[in-house]
Amino acid sequence: MITVQRNDYNSSTVKSSSYNYKQLTLTVHFSHATYVYSGVTEKDYINFSTAESQGKALNSFIKDKYDFEKLHETKKTVNI
Repeated sequence: MITVQRNDYNSSTVKSSSYNYKQLTLTVHFSHATYVYSGVTEKDYINFSTAESQGKALNSFIKDKYDFEKLHETKKTVNI
């Protein structure tokens, strides 16, 4: 039985994700931050992970539907 699934994407916004089937948590890694969405249904996870565009799918199936926690953010620095 699979309990956690991890995916890497060829996306300009979403770098990778992992889904915990027992805890119903979706962790999404961007180049600038990591978010954990709680209570994500398996159906919404599958719709997100198999979409042609994870950025669009995140907006359609995950954002504004599930509570989230921002784990960390990488600050961009500018050299002058």
